[in-house]
Amino acid sequence: MGKKDQQTGVVSIFAVIFSALIMSILTVSFIRLMVVDQKQASDNDLSQSAYDAALAGVEDAKRALRASQLGNSTAIDAINNHHNKCDMIQRSGVAGVVGEPEVIVKSSSTTGAQFDQAYTCVKLDRETPDLLYKMDKDKSRVVPLWSKDTFNRIVIEWYKRDDESNPAQADATPVGHGDSLPAESQWGVNTPPLMRAQLINPGSTISSLDQFDATGLALFLRPNVVNIPPVSYPEINTIGNFPRATGGGEYNNHQQSVTCSKRFIPGGYSCRAIIKVSDITAIASKNTYLRLNMLYKGGSVRISLLNSTGNTVKFDGVQPAVDSTGRAANIFRRVEARLEMGSDFNYPDNAVELNNNLCKDFSVSESSYIPGSCQP
Repeated sequence: MGKKDQQTGVVSIFAVIFSALIMSILTVSFIRLMVVDQKQASDNDLSQSAYDAALAGVEDAKRALRASQLGNSTAIDAINNHHNKCDMIQRSGVAGVVGEPEVIVKSSSTTGAQFDQAYTCVKLDRETPDLLYKMDKDKSRVVPLWSKDTFNRIVIEWYKRDDESNPAQADATPVGHGDSLPAESQWGVNTPPLMRAQLINPGSTISSLDQFDATGLALFLRPNVVNIPPVSYPEINTIGNFPRATGGGEYNNHQQSVTCSKRFIPGGYSCRAIIKVSDITAIASKNTYLRLNMLYKGGSVRISLLNSTGNTVKFDGVQPAVDSTGRAANIFRRVEARLEMGSDFNYPDNAVELNNNLCKDFSVSESSYIPGSCQP
């Protein structure tokens, strides 16, 4: 009996040891999961803090640009001569100290040390190869075409995959033929919008308003969706076309068919229009503007310039690019952003804008007039 009792006790001991091992494994695994989750949460928080610090660098780049526009000599020197150096912000006098490797992000009432946030490098490039915009439906945007060199082609690309209302539905060419336009309800769900482009190009010097009648152009670019991306895109030759009939010929403002790819062309845009114009020099470009208006729906737009050999001509100070790197503890985030230059003037879309109906009481031509009878 004594030997049997001893054997029963040994089994109990093994059972306890085995149970303890299982509990230890479960406890260690649970603690490890908690540590991993806590580290992930901490990394996410630091990553967001580093991103916020990088955005602070972008905002200070805006301040430096604004200071240079207002004539601050220190900011002008930093942007013109040190724009590609990481300490451009410190050299502009906007924030930080020259010689310090980073700019601490802080509020006016704290030193910022408790947050351990900073941006370590901010670079600014005034010369960009393209302009990027997000446009709303039926809202005009006036774009300066200030260039670094002579160009004679304007490339307009629009409508990205992110702009699609229903990615599961196939794209379709809008109904209608010739110059007729369908109702908005008949326009395809994922069909790219119709683009209205107006070029304002009075020349290097403006001596009279007649120059606006003899230059520039207006185009209605209608998308024609195809399944296979085209090998090449035909140019729309506008040389010789005028915005009014003052040049002796009637201006052709019929719709221009533009090939758009359902699979989206390299660069991520569906439509591409290459508009050929007379040579516009860098000096003349300072008075050159492109007015865009999307009809039926909004979307993303990219604008670029080409010279006679097909090489890209960079824009000069229209949409400067900022490259900012932020830090939070030992986590770094990098942000690239575009800045808008110039005024934020709200250009009117129409000569007359009303909330109610317009009563046109008479009309006037060169030789006669027709009285009206409507009652306002």
